[in-house]
Order: sequence, then structure tokens, then C-alpha cells
Amino acid sequence: MDTSFQIRRAVARDAEVIARLAAAAASEEGAVSGLDADRIKAHAFGANALFEAWVAQERHNSPVIAHAVITKSYDVRRACPSIVLCELYVAPEFRRTGLARKMMSAVARRTRDLGARELAITTGVENEVAQRFFAAIGAHPRQAAVFMMSADGIEWLAAEGL
Repeated sequence: MDTSFQIRRAVARDAEVIARLAAAAASEEGAVSGLDADRIKAHAFGANALFEAWVAQERHNSPVIAHAVITKSYDVRRACPSIVLCELYVAPEFRRTGLARKMMSAVARRTRDLGARELAITTGVENEVAQRFFAAIGAHPRQAAVFMMSADGIEWLAAEGL
């Protein structure tokens, strides 16, 4: 299999395929993705984009076969941007071709270009394949206490100040 892939920043017309790949990624972990094409179009493009998506193709105008989704954050201790890789997905038939590593190289370049000093990578705690991959490319696990507040909790807390 030819391992020369084209990786580029996603554009709005990629929203449908990104949604399909996100659904496939979630399905492999027994979950459902809430990332649909309309949300992608609303949140991934424009001056106030909440995330960026990167896509890969075998060649120009061929189907998209992989994507990476990153969000930008800010590290107040280091006083610089930080990036979070929220999702990396490669279609099953293109796994073990080096594409995931090439996608991560593109993400690393984008991280560097944004001036970030850290790239956080999230994956499921039971996704051992992903954990081995990220370790193989030089990432190190870091234990942290992560607190999540549901929409109900947000509403309850927001109302407290009224």
C-alpha cells in the first residue's frame, strides 16, 4: 500500500465525512458521537472556531480516510497556549501504514506553530491500542483529577448567583 498521504486542515465541505469518522471512532469504543455535520460547521470554522480538524487523503480529491481534532487552550502557569488532541481516527483499512504517526506529526507542527509548549492527548482509559501508540511516539501518561460538570450542574450553579 502506498504510504504517501496528503494531510490538510479541514474545510467546511469536510463536515459530513468528519462526522462519519467521529461516529465510527465512538462506535469502536461502544459509544455514540454527538459531533454531527451541523455542529462541525458551526464550531470548527471561522474567527471564533472552538476546535480545528485535520484530515488525510491518499491523494488530492480522494476520500478522507482519517481525521484529528484539536482544541486550543491556555496554560496560565507557563503563560502560553496549549493544545489538546481530542480525537485521532484512522479508517481500519489504513491502520498500520504510518498514517496515524503522520497525522500526529501534522498536529505537532500545528501545536508548535501556535506557540504551545504542551500537547495534551486524551483517549479512553480502556483503549490500550491508542495508549500504546501514543507512548510509542513519545507521549507520557500523566495522572490528573478531572472533574466534569453536567449541563444540569452548570444550570444549578449558574442559577445560584441570581
